[in-house]
Amino acid sequence: MTDASNGPSLGPGHGSASGPTTPVPQYDYPAATGVATAPGAAGVPLADEPPPPAPGGRKRTGVLVGALVTALLVGGAGAFAYQSLSGSGSQPSDVLPGDAYAYVRLDIDPSAGQKVAAVRFLGKLKDVRNTLGSDDPRKKLWELVTKDAGNDCVAKFAYDTDIAPWLGDRVGAALRPGGTQEKPNVAIAVQVKDEAAAKDTLTRLFACDKSDDTELRMKDGYAIITPPGVGDATLAAAAKGTLSHNTGFTEDMAALGEQGVLSAWFDMGTGLKEIQKLSGDASPAPVGDAKGRVAAALRFDAEYLELAGVVRGGDPKVMPKGDGAEVANLPANTMAALHISGADQAIDASWPQLEKQLNTLGAMGAGQTDVLAEIERELGVKLPDDLKVLLGRSFTVAVPQQDFKSDAFVMGAKVVSSDAKRAAKLVGQLTGAAMGGSDALTTRVEGDKVYVATTPDYADDLKAGGRLVDAETFKAAVGDVTGSNAVLFLDLDKLEKTYVGELKGEERAVVEGMRAVGLNSSSTGNGESAFTLRVLAN
Repeated sequence: MTDASNGPSLGPGHGSASGPTTPVPQYDYPAATGVATAPGAAGVPLADEPPPPAPGGRKRTGVLVGALVTALLVGGAGAFAYQSLSGSGSQPSDVLPGDAYAYVRLDIDPSAGQKVAAVRFLGKLKDVRNTLGSDDPRKKLWELVTKDAGNDCVAKFAYDTDIAPWLGDRVGAALRPGGTQEKPNVAIAVQVKDEAAAKDTLTRLFACDKSDDTELRMKDGYAIITPPGVGDATLAAAAKGTLSHNTGFTEDMAALGEQGVLSAWFDMGTGLKEIQKLSGDASPAPVGDAKGRVAAALRFDAEYLELAGVVRGGDPKVMPKGDGAEVANLPANTMAALHISGADQAIDASWPQLEKQLNTLGAMGAGQTDVLAEIERELGVKLPDDLKVLLGRSFTVAVPQQDFKSDAFVMGAKVVSSDAKRAAKLVGQLTGAAMGGSDALTTRVEGDKVYVATTPDYADDLKAGGRLVDAETFKAAVGDVTGSNAVLFLDLDKLEKTYVGELKGEERAVVEGMRAVGLNSSSTGNGESAFTLRVLAN
């Protein structure tokens, strides 16, 4: 191991404390602020899944660094029991270089509002909460990892005396341009409470692998861990400006709002090409002229766990405004639904690049340079025109509540199209080829709408419509769908009735604790969009 001394140094009432700095679609984002205290807030655990290991590095180094990072993340259970509701202090972005194109941050000391929301959400999932336990899981994980490490040297380190005294609450990882599969340009920043103790322990820990040349540097309360030959350049780049001084990053995170326990940021313009290098893919497959940046966060609300994100600086032509009216007026007994809006406009804008990519991939695989022509011949369609007609201005698939005991599975779809008669013909043509007969479905055309279902009764139900939008579970799962481009909804309470009787004990309790899953994505039409993926608890 190489060591060095310190280098140069959405809806109303649900917005974050920092608030969006640019207009983004309004969602029911969890509040960033919250009550300072709550009954039981100090004693209810929280845990999250560990992140994937950073690319590159020797296996032993990866195990040890991964153990520290993972221990920090899942340590939320113990940390919530030990810490106050502060959520203050520096972030990994304060010490990582500003030229990074990708960044992931884990924080077990988030804002007070997030801690209270986590307590309330996990309180509804008592079996999940009890499984996490009340002890610090970082210690349990450390013992598990070191036990399987197969290294007597590592086994000599005790969590209570060697790790816990200096391990902080946050960790971040950044990918920078210039990396390859053999030599990734990555830096990991682990927050430490005692730099001297952390430096001493990590130096001895990495030395357990005699061939390990991982580089370690301390900077402003963080241990900066990098592959060999990257450490000096990392600190030099950070000295020119950290990620917290990157205007695009800071504005994107401000637009995102509450960053919760996990957050990530990715610059697609630079990142997609760099990721291709890291994968070792030397193929000429084009990544396109991708634009924009993505910021996302995993955060809590009292009712749900949410992955929320924003896309900013994208191409307005491939991000048209949406309309969720057709999913909103589905029948109230809907158990599952998928809705896509604005696909016809998006296809118009993205087709040239998509056609180029498909033909390139076809040439690489089957040696065929005109993949689309073959698809047209096989299906008897004209692309992209028929695809635009079929998906239309909106395309909605729905499944009503049912017991699945009968032979007839009930589901249906409705399309709002510029050519409804052509769309109906395409449905019959494609389903006939796939299902051995065009009479397998009931199809009805009315104005610019096409209704298709597995039974005549459900085709009539789709045509009659309903008020799914008024259902409390639907509203909590997906929020406002007025301008949605994509909506996915699954009512787990309705679905579980078909199989929960076969479950017992903890397995049944966990299933019954889940209420619904909902995805909602919408665009403002100016190159910016937002999305939420929520898991609701009963």
